[in-house]
Amino acid sequence: MRQAFAHVDNWIFDLDDTLYPRSIGLYEQLRRRVVVFIANHMKIDLAAAEAMHLDYYERFGSTLQGMVELHGAAPDEFLDFVHDIDLSALIPNERLIAGLTALPGKRVVFTNASRRHALATLAAIGLSDVFDVVASIEDSGFVGKPHRSAFENLFLQHGIEPAASAMFEDRAGNLVAPRELGMKTVLVVDPILHVDPLNGTQKPDHVDVVVTNLAVFLDQTAIQTGVREERRAACAMRRKLVQ
Repeated sequence: MRQAFAHVDNWIFDLDDTLYPRSIGLYEQLRRRVVVFIANHMKIDLAAAEAMHLDYYERFGSTLQGMVELHGAAPDEFLDFVHDIDLSALIPNERLIAGLTALPGKRVVFTNASRRHALATLAAIGLSDVFDVVASIEDSGFVGKPHRSAFENLFLQHGIEPAASAMFEDRAGNLVAPRELGMKTVLVVDPILHVDPLNGTQKPDHVDVVVTNLAVFLDQTAIQTGVREERRAACAMRRKLVQ
């Protein structure tokens, strides 16, 4: 495993349901807010709004894009409403913090969420000072994953070489473009919700690795022991100063 990721200089992570487990419950909060926004905007009942949400999520890769392109919804209004949720269930995972801090090279968050939500979530899980780049949906003109253009825009803006990069995601469909672009692809699943990570199906060809514990995986793929220990010590010192 270490050898397979030894070439990686850019470690790119989705945010929601990747850097924390879906079973915490934020996903359900976000889904409910999306459905309510659609119902209010379209003046339809919640059942019809739920069906529209699922349809647009599959067709466009995000409900936001469908609502903007087909119904003229204002992106900022949608994002502000949907991300008005309770983050109190989030807590720092010290092992994950150490593992991310130890990664050699550039650490990136790449999310379809708003910048405000991304920064608030990272703060809640103790990762505000860990990432070199936080790329939100605003940075890609509100066209996000799984669209290839969103990835290409990320690479261009931040000088990232796809062949020296790895993408971590909780949604397999969002790993198709990264694999086509030459990235290593890691599907992160919640073992509480997915006893079998792929529901009994064969691992998709475009997914290199399926992991159920991101912190453990990062420990297993640690490449530069000296860098890892130095960064862990620096991380511990920063956290001690904050406390």
